[in-house]
Amino acid sequence: MAYLENIIQRIETTFQVHVHGNTSDNRQIENVQYLIAKNEELPAFQPETLYIGNYQDFHQYSLEGCILLLNCRISSGNENGLYIYQALDPFLVCNCIQEELFQSHKIQLKKEEMFQVLQAGYGIQSILDTARIYLENPITLCTTSFSVLAVSPKRFSDDKFDSYNNKLYLRKSFVQNMKEKQVLHHIFSSSSPLIATFEDSPGVEYLFCSVHINHAAVGYLCLNSSLRPFQKEDAFFVMDLAKMISIEMQKDDFFNEKSGLKYEYFLTDLVEQNFLSLDFATNRLAQLGYNVYQYFWVLGFTFTGSSNNRMNSNYYIDQLLGIFKHSMVFFYKGNLILLLTSKYQNPYKKVDKQKLFHFLQFNQMYAAISFRYENLLDTHRYYHQVAFLLRSPHGRIEERMFSYEDNYLSHLLDSAQNVVAAETLLHPDIRFLSQYDRDNHTEYIETLRAYFQNNRNALQASKQLHIHKSTFFYRMGKIEDLTDFDMENTRLLFSYEFSFYLLDYMETH
Repeated sequence: MAYLENIIQRIETTFQVHVHGNTSDNRQIENVQYLIAKNEELPAFQPETLYIGNYQDFHQYSLEGCILLLNCRISSGNENGLYIYQALDPFLVCNCIQEELFQSHKIQLKKEEMFQVLQAGYGIQSILDTARIYLENPITLCTTSFSVLAVSPKRFSDDKFDSYNNKLYLRKSFVQNMKEKQVLHHIFSSSSPLIATFEDSPGVEYLFCSVHINHAAVGYLCLNSSLRPFQKEDAFFVMDLAKMISIEMQKDDFFNEKSGLKYEYFLTDLVEQNFLSLDFATNRLAQLGYNVYQYFWVLGFTFTGSSNNRMNSNYYIDQLLGIFKHSMVFFYKGNLILLLTSKYQNPYKKVDKQKLFHFLQFNQMYAAISFRYENLLDTHRYYHQVAFLLRSPHGRIEERMFSYEDNYLSHLLDSAQNVVAAETLLHPDIRFLSQYDRDNHTEYIETLRAYFQNNRNALQASKQLHIHKSTFFYRMGKIEDLTDFDMENTRLLFSYEFSFYLLDYMETH
């Protein structure tokens, strides 16, 4: 079955003629038949059949089917069907139409074969390999961050690729060409194919077609005409190929999280430590149109509970991009991850914290922020800080914002708990004083805790305990008598303070 429009185009190209009449009919044709003049009765015309006859034999009839009349020497001015003025051999015209029908049949068979590959679950590579048998030209499936997901043939090499860390990326010059020819704009705004040519590739055309999931461009197919010129059918075939690739990609939650932002795959590579060269990573980021500053932070955002009223993912991304300037946000493993870069050491220097809090509160979310760092390649390390906080926030959810600076010891203890039991790290003096308080009804542990909670300030500690300063120092003196406590021994003070942190940690685990 072939489109009538394509059949007409093949006839016009083959015989260098023009087909007149209602050529805008986009019906599908399944077969072709001759109209024989000797028949007294005309056949019952079938809507999916194209009939060929001689104008002189049939122009007097009122013909209702899809009919192409040859040798129409002059325009009648009342052409309801299809007409060719030139005298063509009906047999040759019929062969030409059969070729188009056969070609269309081949395409349909190849589409069915791709669908079988899709159903069998053989993956993206097998779908591309199957498609290439018909398209003949090399096929590349790219991400919106200009990395290559798959290429067919698998060992295909092109001067448009850079190879890095066993992965392929589009070269900077090729990406620049795509920007100048508005290819990138087309990919993000349309699902229809686009053919472009570039000055540094004379004689070669490139066909691009975006791959969409939930109306968001998550990648695109790129073909070049290096092995054979593109045909009109290629564009339609590639559109169907893109739909099948989309279905295959949706089997993976990784792709379902994508929101169509061009830097998403770059951030994924960054978080998963796929970059080993700082220059390469920085150049890739510049290629995406983003500047970097001296300092970086990773922030994570997650929901406090299940909800059926959540907005489209792009809503949350747009809101966060409005709050944090010079940032990039994407969904990763169920959470929103934000990479912030700034020339200031304070991540909130240019942030409206009240607006951020209201955003978190309104959307029932909480957030976590990593330590500050300066090497872009360390992003994966600081992502793990945030991932820890998102798994097990320490503190009240009502506060909405958790920093790694306040919780790094919990992360350390969580990581070490299978090797070192937390209780064995308690300083023995703290154990002793706890038991002494229970046996003698004293409050020495509470006094020490207040001392550390108030930054080792005796006056503030006594106010918190609602006791006179002299009473506070009396207690501290008794603690010195009972233990090795020495207010001048900073190492010992740290051990005591760390022990109180351990006690709090063990109460919650």
